[in-house]
Amino acid sequence: MEIISSRKNYNVRVMRELLKSAEYRREQSMFAVEGDHLCRELAACNDCSAIEVFLYTEKAAQKYPETVRMAQAKAHCSSVITDELSEYISDTKTPQGLFAAAEVFVREIPENAKKLVVLDGLQDPGNVGTMIRTAEALGIDGVVFINGCADRFSPKTLRASMGSVFRMPSVCPEVETLGEWLHGQGFEIYAAMLDKNAVRLGEVAFPEKTAVVIGNEGAGVSSEVAKICDKKLYIPIKGAESLNAAAAAAIILWEISR
Repeated sequence: MEIISSRKNYNVRVMRELLKSAEYRREQSMFAVEGDHLCRELAACNDCSAIEVFLYTEKAAQKYPETVRMAQAKAHCSSVITDELSEYISDTKTPQGLFAAAEVFVREIPENAKKLVVLDGLQDPGNVGTMIRTAEALGIDGVVFINGCADRFSPKTLRASMGSVFRMPSVCPEVETLGEWLHGQGFEIYAAMLDKNAVRLGEVAFPEKTAVVIGNEGAGVSSEVAKICDKKLYIPIKGAESLNAAAAAAIILWEISR
């Protein structure tokens, strides 16, 4: 197989833009992953019908033969690239030489969902990815994204989620319809807030159908979302003024999952 070495190659340019540009990802309705773990996760994901482009180095083929085999089997186009191109494309400091691009796909939240987490304007892709991974680990049924959360398919979000993005059901409703939708499905909505009127985590008997809102890292839960929430919830802490959003979400979701 011919080894691609030119930066002008069409698939090389597409892969690099997908990893570097959120605007390009939106325009193309595509995303890209890199590295052994995420390429293997994408290749194994049933909700991803096909990998559009798969690029890999000869060294990667020797080091990760099973991932290369799986990705090639699912890819419309598969090509070998030089190590220099791998460094050019990569979004990381130490690229593993594996890159895959696919169309954006979403797993719908099941009708019988009972536990949901609502991410309200979270801007840190690392936090968003970590929360998605935590939600999957704790058996939460779906993630709701509102108010312009960080891109679920950005490289940083995907790395933080460790592939959970591919499996976790999700939806992105308009904030104006959120309350009607959740209440219409029988959910009681809790907002994680530092408020004197909030109920203390550990003293709450969560109902069967619970949705908890985690707010923006700096501003917290937005005012329009706070209005539709049934109760406010806080985590009692000592010493520190507050918790990182992802850490707070992990504590609350563990409590809900109990």
